[in-house]
Amino acid sequence: PYDAAKLENLGFSQYPDVITNVMMERLAAEDGPTEGKILRRSDNKPINSIAFVQCAGSRDENHLPYCSSVCCTASLKQTSYVRELYPDADIYIFYIDIRTPGRLEDVYLEVQQDDKVHFFRGKVAKITENPGNKKLMVTAEDTITGVLINREVDMVVLAVGLVPNTVENNLSIDLIKDEHGFLIPDNQKSIIGIGTTVRPMEVSGVNQDATGAVLKSIQVR
Repeated sequence: PYDAAKLENLGFSQYPDVITNVMMERLAAEDGPTEGKILRRSDNKPINSIAFVQCAGSRDENHLPYCSSVCCTASLKQTSYVRELYPDADIYIFYIDIRTPGRLEDVYLEVQQDDKVHFFRGKVAKITENPGNKKLMVTAEDTITGVLINREVDMVVLAVGLVPNTVENNLSIDLIKDEHGFLIPDNQKSIIGIGTTVRPMEVSGVNQDATGAVLKSIQVR
């Protein structure tokens, strides 16, 4: 995951109740730090409202210029965690575009019909904390209406992008990589790059890519 601390305007390193999508996944896990309960890190209290900030660092010339592929679907899935635990909680999703290709579109359409989930098309400009009640204020411009939106919530989840491990850790073998650190799949010496070594990709896509790589390796051996 991209280092959320680099997104200074989104308050990750400043406010404990701003978390990443990876941290959210651990909160919802039964073997996680809260045994599956989604609680505020600041006071261990349940939430009544939550905001998901899409493209946190992605599609941004100052951070990651590319789409990380899995973040939209992951956030839509995580809304189901909140709905199950807190059926009366309000959920806000701030997005540039919702990208749910193929059958994943069904997930998006199902969440859209939920009257407790509110979508706002616009990139979040900043996140601040209300010193009085310690809630978080999310500020964004709705690009559909042109209206500046402020929503006060108990927790914010940043859907951070994905970066290859090779950005910080060079492998012991010589690999040909693109400008972002991903492998160039068809330009290696006896190595076939697949899945998330090549680009951000969901699990089913990785499985399909791996199958294709097996067939390709049989042909070139």
